[in-house]
Amino acid sequence: MAYIGQGLNRFSNVEKLDVITPATATGAGPYNLTKASVAFVPSSADTMVVSINGVVQYGNFTVTGSTITFSAALADADVCDFIYHMGTGLISTPADGTVNTAQLASSSVTPVKFSTTGISAGNVIKVNDAGNAWELGNASSAEVYGFSKNSDGQLIITTTNQGTDSISSATFATFDDTLFSASGFTFSISNGNLIATI
Repeated sequence: MAYIGQGLNRFSNVEKLDVITPATATGAGPYNLTKASVAFVPSSADTMVVSINGVVQYGNFTVTGSTITFSAALADADVCDFIYHMGTGLISTPADGTVNTAQLASSSVTPVKFSTTGISAGNVIKVNDAGNAWELGNASSAEVYGFSKNSDGQLIITTTNQGTDSISSATFATFDDTLFSASGFTFSISNGNLIATI
């Protein structure tokens, strides 16, 4: 029965080695393992797949360093079709949309993996106004809001502007009222009422 499954060329951690030249004089081996004519040391015999005369050999050879030795002698008439090294921890690329929460190990996603594109100091990740996605926002900081009136009776609101501005003790003494809160409030007047919006 023909092999049915993922082709070896679809795995990213498979290495194709140079074929060996079986010889009656060498018999079972050892034969040198190379990749692009450079000595290659497999991680173990269990990670090797070898084809001789169209028959896949597996588990009937040993590997020592960069050499392979078979359990039975090879002859001049034998042909090595291919040698694949499967690597340690075979890796394939998952298809788009196939990695879900269940596949992610607990604590596997850390801030170091977050993209830093478009961010600036003081940004936080928050829920958007529609409540259906995450977006960047500005972090709140301690804020002082001072309320006073000018000579025309208009309401004046003075803030520390998220720590950017300072309020002197003399200015602070002129406030009719003071609010200590988080940054991000905007104030307006509607029908004579002071409206605070965040």
